[in-house]
Amino acid sequence: MRSVRARRPWVRCQGSRGVQQQDPRTELAKANSVPVGVLQLPRSRGERLQHLEILDRVPFDLVTAYHEREAEHGRLVGAARGPIGKILRRHRKDSATTLIHTMLKACVEKRWDPMLWDTFGEAALQEVARLGPADIGLILFCCMKADYRRDTALVPELLKRLSSLALAGGGLRDWHHAGHASGTLAKVAQVKANVDSGRKHRSSPAQATKTKADFPQYALLAGMAAVHHFGLSKICADDLAKIAARALQSSQAISSHVLCRLVHHAGGLLGTGGSGIKFLQGIQQELSKRIQGSDITPSHLCLVAHTYAQAPVRNAAVFQDVRDQLDDVALLQLSIGELANVANAFAKLSDAAKCGNVELLDRLGRQLLQASQADATGEPQDTLDLRNACVVLNAFAQVALRHEPFFVACEERLPVLLHCGSDVRQLSMIAHAYVRVGLSQSCLLPLIWDRATRLAPHCDAQGVSLMIFAVTKAAASEAAGVGLVRALTARLLELLTGESAVPPQTVVVCAYALAKSGFTTLVDPAVWNMLAGHGQQFLGQLSLTEVANLAAALAEVAKSSQGEGLSPSISTFFRHLSNELNQRLKDGSIRTVPPAAASKLIVAFGDTRSVEAANIVQMLARRCLDPSSSQVPLRAVTLALSKLQVYDEDLMQALTMAQKPTSRRGHQ
Repeated sequence: MRSVRARRPWVRCQGSRGVQQQDPRTELAKANSVPVGVLQLPRSRGERLQHLEILDRVPFDLVTAYHEREAEHGRLVGAARGPIGKILRRHRKDSATTLIHTMLKACVEKRWDPMLWDTFGEAALQEVARLGPADIGLILFCCMKADYRRDTALVPELLKRLSSLALAGGGLRDWHHAGHASGTLAKVAQVKANVDSGRKHRSSPAQATKTKADFPQYALLAGMAAVHHFGLSKICADDLAKIAARALQSSQAISSHVLCRLVHHAGGLLGTGGSGIKFLQGIQQELSKRIQGSDITPSHLCLVAHTYAQAPVRNAAVFQDVRDQLDDVALLQLSIGELANVANAFAKLSDAAKCGNVELLDRLGRQLLQASQADATGEPQDTLDLRNACVVLNAFAQVALRHEPFFVACEERLPVLLHCGSDVRQLSMIAHAYVRVGLSQSCLLPLIWDRATRLAPHCDAQGVSLMIFAVTKAAASEAAGVGLVRALTARLLELLTGESAVPPQTVVVCAYALAKSGFTTLVDPAVWNMLAGHGQQFLGQLSLTEVANLAAALAEVAKSSQGEGLSPSISTFFRHLSNELNQRLKDGSIRTVPPAAASKLIVAFGDTRSVEAANIVQMLARRCLDPSSSQVPLRAVTLALSKLQVYDEDLMQALTMAQKPTSRRGHQ
């Protein structure tokens, strides 16, 4: 084995302007002498010829798929043995082979000229009826590398052809015939010679059956990857279902590398259709068998864990198998990014202590610290950048795990990274993680508030809402925190009054966080007016829980010192809210209202003295008597009913009786 390092990049000067361009002719033309791959030295003359044939002609990650296509193609063209067959196989040329070789060469040279790829697309559409599955797989891989989207009919047509071949049964003769691009005269002559000479009976039935059941695995991978890459899960739903079914049928013959990548792409299709979920459920048994047999590398285990963590129903058995294989030796083989992805995947489970993942998360944190430390030469083995730190900190906070060595190390290293390409989202994730694990007095938080204050005038609505949520959770009362709140609310007012659309859910998050954290006096009254008007305009797009949170926030503002100046806008909001609730609940759907949301609405109507909502409040109060609702503030509900002059003796008595067990337990 020999490491191949890139030399100094080739530079060309155009005229006297001295414009430098990087040489696109080879994948080895990289800058700064960074090693780009490890090539195996050829051991024979045949290997040397094969090595020279693909070097600088096929992308490194498509070499295996190219060999798979050449193996299939070689069985079809020039099946005769000896020098004649060798010459035929080496010098075979047809339109499909020329097209594929040219596309691969263009990918190596990074030539993404639109006119060139338009020509490729037109040629592929002309040859699509004569292409085999391996041919289609390589063309799809090239289209994904070029991100070619100009011809919208190309990829769906290729997927349609691939799915029809996958549904045909997988035998070679199902798609190879005399009119095929690979079915040259040599193939036809060879088949005729076998029939005439009686040599066809020498092939055993078992071997013939095995050949018929074979299907190029990289073609299946290319099909699912293309659907994921181009977002064609709805347009090509039937083709995707056929490809996924064929992959499940051939799962035992698919290599572990391709199998894990199929799982990864199926995970990207979970939110767009049922084929991804069916594939993950069907492949689980074969996948668990290979994980338990240690046939899957640690890097591919990261893909598996990340994919199944996104599934609607997370299977604990898969995570247990992955956890058993991720010992200390396996963790040493993972990069910092892969370690962060594993931590994020296992953090999505409900309870780390209950699922037995605390030890694994602890080892992940320590391995992250060890991997980011400097080696004997003083060079860092890997870099713990801000993104990976955000992912890991958020994972630990999600399972309420205070990994003190990692949190302390981040306090030492992150201040240098905060001013290097950080955005408000990353800063809010870090701050929320420290607050959630009880480190609200960390010395890192004031630095985050200061950096976020500088970025606030340029962030979008989502970034504003995330940072408001983080700073209010931390209850930052120092000068840096107060300055950040004012900067964020000023940016929020600018977004609400501007032309950019602010999602109504963002309005709810900002209003509820600011009102419930005690920062109502720091916010400009114009901000509350805009929040009330924006919420009133988009009431129909909010869920009942979001409506209740917005009503509770505005009611809290009405009780503050600024409530007098805001009473007209808040009164208008609650009047529209009463009409909206009457429209939603007039068909008897009161049972769909969560008890917690019902109690918030009742208390909000009571605090604002909205007497016109007495009827709807009376209906919502009966929802609070649900036996399953143990966290409803019944005393506040009763007080709100009295403020709204709701005189229902049976209802008031039921609410009073429901408070007695709680008061007795509190007295004891």
